[in-house]
Amino acid sequence: MKEKVFPKAEVYNFYKERFLIFVVNIRGDVEITDFKGATMSEKKYTRDNHVRATPTFIFFDLNGNEVTRYLGATQTDTEFIWLGEYVANGVYKDMPFIKYKQQRQKEKAK
Repeated sequence: MKEKVFPKAEVYNFYKERFLIFVVNIRGDVEITDFKGATMSEKKYTRDNHVRATPTFIFFDLNGNEVTRYLGATQTDTEFIWLGEYVANGVYKDMPFIKYKQQRQKEKAK
């Protein structure tokens, strides 16, 4: 994803317009500040947020509350955009991402 999905202009622009993006290294020692103002290393932050594998995408609301997460790589750049739509449009409140993805695949096949 780092080499094939993220660099695509369509993906980059979609996410840049809708989200603030922070990359955190699960083994990193760089000090970061969480949403409550506490400072800690990247690896402690990921441990505290139960990140055990990469990639893990955690989406937070404007108050710093986790609203949903996605573990693993998406299959395509289109699927990654669907993930962004799923979150930005609040669909995560109504169904799991796999179901949303299936709906989008059916729409795309028409």
